Amino acid sequence: MYFNSYIFIFVFVPLVVIMYHFFNKMNRYTIAQIVVLIMSLIFYSFGNIKLLILICGSILFNHLCSFLMKKAGHTVFFASTAVVFDLGLLFYFKYFDFFISNVNALAKTDWPLKHIVLPMGISFYTFQQIAYIIDRKRDEAPHYSLLDYASFVTFFPQLVAGPIVSHDVLVPQFKDEKKKVFNWACFTKGLFIFMTGLCKKVLIADILSLGVDHAYDNISALDTPAAFCAMLLFTFQLYFDFSGYSDMAIGLGLMMNIDLPLNFDSPYRSLSIREFWQRWHITLNAFFVKYVYIPLGGSRKGSIIRKRNVLIVFLLSGIWHGADWTFILWGILNGVMIVLEDVFKVQLEKIDRSKAGKLIRHICCFILINMLWVIFRCDKLQDVPLFFSRLFSMRFDGGIMELAKAMNNGLLYIPRTVISKINREWYYAADMINISFMLVLSFVISMRKEAAVSLKEGRERAEYVYMLIPLSALAVVSLSKVVVFLYSNF
Repeated sequence: MYFNSYIFIFVFVPLVVIMYHFFNKMNRYTIAQIVVLIMSLIFYSFGNIKLLILICGSILFNHLCSFLMKKAGHTVFFASTAVVFDLGLLFYFKYFDFFISNVNALAKTDWPLKHIVLPMGISFYTFQQIAYIIDRKRDEAPHYSLLDYASFVTFFPQLVAGPIVSHDVLVPQFKDEKKKVFNWACFTKGLFIFMTGLCKKVLIADILSLGVDHAYDNISALDTPAAFCAMLLFTFQLYFDFSGYSDMAIGLGLMMNIDLPLNFDSPYRSLSIREFWQRWHITLNAFFVKYVYIPLGGSRKGSIIRKRNVLIVFLLSGIWHGADWTFILWGILNGVMIVLEDVFKVQLEKIDRSKAGKLIRHICCFILINMLWVIFRCDKLQDVPLFFSRLFSMRFDGGIMELAKAMNNGLLYIPRTVISKINREWYYAADMINISFMLVLSFVISMRKEAAVSLKEGRERAEYVYMLIPLSALAVVSLSKVVVFLYSNF
């Protein structure tokens, strides 16, 4: 089941929110929590019952290891067993075919691929459980009841694509009786943030995806303007798709009076790649810092070790994002950029002293992020140099028109008809206006504060709320085709 579907918005959400608040109102707190757990499992396994077996098996095994760590006392053994089990599951479902294909290529073998379908959200709930098990080993987490633990892992707003939530953030909220009281202000804020995320996904990301898919399926046909626009389109598609999901997750949590952590903080306003990663997918970055970077020595053991640790973290980040050499290359290059920023830290700080210098750094950082996202989006490693050759080819043969036509959608029917009535030769002008409008709109919105941040600071003005109402209606009407969230595939 997906957030951007009619059954989720009009059946699932009203049902789970009403039942949750009803049983809490009756002081049946345990029943309310069980309801959310059951509904979360239904949400995850909707349409594929095998997913239920997978996630329940994973939860039961990790919970058993946590219990044995408490009772048997062999903390390191059972913690290691749980982590190996979790990583083994992740390896089998996400990386097994990638591993076999590379072995075949290197050793000239012919081992058959299994063509394993990646279960939704496995990267996210696996990392949540690994974090918990490591905290148990460090004696930083208690052994929770099976109900609390299962609720923590499966809480449906963040189950499929994050944010990656720590147990000490979520579980105490399940037990806090103050959180059981219905809060109208909290509910309306949650609804506002949820609808903001839905609009980001449906009215921006899904429209941009039409141009992105066309461009990356036809890289050799791109000229310089088309390649440049395609690069920008994916930069904004990925942001609005993932940020939209994170907004919807936070909004759903607030509807039930539960706070989920912010996963984005206007990342495209960054002046450096390091700052970008402090603003993009914040919870994943926090995971790697706490469980990889710091245990490796962090920045405590000198400059060389610190740089090594950064490269290791971003190598792992690339691998986490997907089983392909493009993701690995992307991760390594992000790490290299941060290391270079560290090397030239003094010079960069001098540039930051003036507004013009900050503007130059912002522009350079944004361009660099765009180029890194090209590597991230390419289907195979060979497409990377091909795309950049198209980008810098200095060809101008009308490819931008084909890209603009690919972004044609139902929303363009009326303006295109009106324009063609005025002048038949202007029929495709609507496409160019559309792609230009979407790029400008995407840039402007991405530079604004996140909806959750604005609401928390009390800065969201009434006119934005009134604007959101017709936009939300338009987004709901546009849900005829469910487009999968990008990060649910990672």
